[in-house]
Order: sequence, then structure tokens, then C-alpha cells
Amino acid sequence: MRHAATVNLTEERGSHNRGAHAPNTGTGTMINGELIDLVAGDYEARIASSGAMLVHLRRQGRDLIMPFDAEATLPAGWQGKTLLPWANRIAGARYSYGGAEFLVACNEPASGSALHGLAGWMDWQVVDDDPSGPDDGAPRSQVVLELSLLASYGYPWSLEVSACFRLDAERGLSVTVTATNVGAARPVPPVPGAPEADGELGPAPYGVSCHPYLTRSVPLDDCVLTIPAGEVLDVDDRMAPTHRRSVEGTDWDWRGGRLVGATRTDNAYTALPEGTWQVSLRGGQGNRAVVMSSDVPWVQAYTADELSRPGVAIEPMTCPPNAFNSGEDLIALKVGQTHSFTYRLHEED
Repeated sequence: MRHAATVNLTEERGSHNRGAHAPNTGTGTMINGELIDLVAGDYEARIASSGAMLVHLRRQGRDLIMPFDAEATLPAGWQGKTLLPWANRIAGARYSYGGAEFLVACNEPASGSALHGLAGWMDWQVVDDDPSGPDDGAPRSQVVLELSLLASYGYPWSLEVSACFRLDAERGLSVTVTATNVGAARPVPPVPGAPEADGELGPAPYGVSCHPYLTRSVPLDDCVLTIPAGEVLDVDDRMAPTHRRSVEGTDWDWRGGRLVGATRTDNAYTALPEGTWQVSLRGGQGNRAVVMSSDVPWVQAYTADELSRPGVAIEPMTCPPNAFNSGEDLIALKVGQTHSFTYRLHEED
């Protein structure tokens, strides 16, 4: 893993971004890693190498997601992070898989959970493969970041991961996260490893998500939110899932689009349409909508109540919270297998 870049290292890597690096803050480090600016038509985006993080996304100067100053501050509430090898929470910061028990670090003391995986604060390597070429002087519209997630006691599988951010003048931002299982550690008690069955090491449990906060130019309470989900996942007082239920007749029915008002949610939703679905937040200048689309079976919506409700986090997820224990929609990634996840963000007039 690379350490935070120094001033000299920033200058050395300038060829990656063709002048699109953010300036150094003068502290001798970049606290969110390397910053890469993308431009396509009326859209502009900034990506940080820490956590393969989407820092901002704008169209004609309008924010589509809640931005932050990546040159000076850390993101609030996992803003824009790429989340893997699990999304959301592992209840109790421990999981049972393949007959073995694993402990992972608790990073949410209030719930006792392990939140949002292992990659969100790692420094991903920037790969320069923009098809427009490295030296043509044109603004960059694409960047790929790569991460080697090595096996550990709590997750004894090694993954090679890439995140491709592609900005298009018509389609907005598309992000594809690809993970390949490149190895499993054999258990040698008391050292843990991947579970064994019939002499074979078991596949890696895997889930992936992202964490942008959709926003408009007015308070969230004055926006119309649409989530085409027929079921919501209830949680207990420690945010662990309890049961699924229909949204019909509840405050969590967003299928027809309605004013957010004072409604709060920090829930996973499912029973989404087959194929590609869209979640939208509409309001503010020109009554435009910011739209998130994906095709995975789950989406988390969080009204950012602890952040004074500047927007709503919309997190498409391949599996629900605590899937490492429940097994629901959990991906089993064998050594050599690859999984890809894509989402898109754009503004709709």
C-alpha cells in the first residue's frame, strides 16, 4: 500500500492527470491521497485515491452529490467511498462462514458493528489508461484505480480490485468496480484461514457498494425522493437486520415519488424492478433530478440525519446488511473468479 503522497511525489505523478491534480495544501501530505479531476461536456468530477472515493460530481456547476474539500478535510459519513468486500454492517463485528468463525475490527462502537468493508480508507493505485491519450492536453474523462486487498485474519482471501470512473457528456458518470479472488489462505491452527471442504479452500464471501449522498440546491426536506422498492428491511436498536416487510402503507413507500419532509430512513430496500432501476432526488433550481441507477438487488437509503440532512445517501448493494452472517444474496467468489458491479449518476432536466 502506498503512503500519503508528498509534494515531490505529487509532482512526479503529475503525468497521470495531465495537470488535473489538486494543489497540495502545504502540509506536506495529501490527506485523501491523489486527486484526479475528470471533465466531459457540462459534467465535472473529482476522484480521490483514498477509498476510490467520489469527492464531487457537478453539471453546469450544480452539485449532484454532497461535496467536500478533499484538500483539507476528511469525508463525513463515508462520503463517496467504494465499499468492499462487504457493504453496510457485519453485526457484532464477527461472522460465521463455512463452519468457521471470523472476527473483524469494530469501527462503529455505537452499534458494535464492522461497517463498510476493508477498502474505504486504503490508498488505491491510479492507473493511467485514459483512451484520449496521456499528452494531448485534453481534459481527462476517465480514470482507473486499482487495489490489492491482501488476506488477513478476519478475511483470509486476497482480492485484486479495480474501479473505473468514466465521465460522459450525455450519460454522466459511470463507475464499474471489478474484483477477482486471487488466493485463499490455508488454515494452520491457531492461525485462521479460509474454510476447507473435501480438501478445497472455500470461496470468498463478497459484497460491494458505494456511498454518494445525492443532493440538490434546497434542503432535503423540500425534495421529492423516488425509490422503486417494494420491501424495506427493518433493523433493531443496534442497526442489525430483523425482518423484511412490504412498504405498502408505510413511511418507507417511495415508489410514486414524494416529498421527503421530516421522514427519516436508514434502511435497506429491496424488491426492486428487474434489470436496471433508478432512484432519483428532485428539487431546487429548475426542479431537476439527480438520478442513481444500477441493477443490484438492494439499495440503502440514509437521510443523513447526523449530518444535518444535506442530502440522502443512496447505496446500491449486492447484498443486504449482515449478509456475511445471514448469507442472503452473498456472493461466493472462488479463486480465479471475477465479479463486476456498475452504477451510474446523472442529472435529469
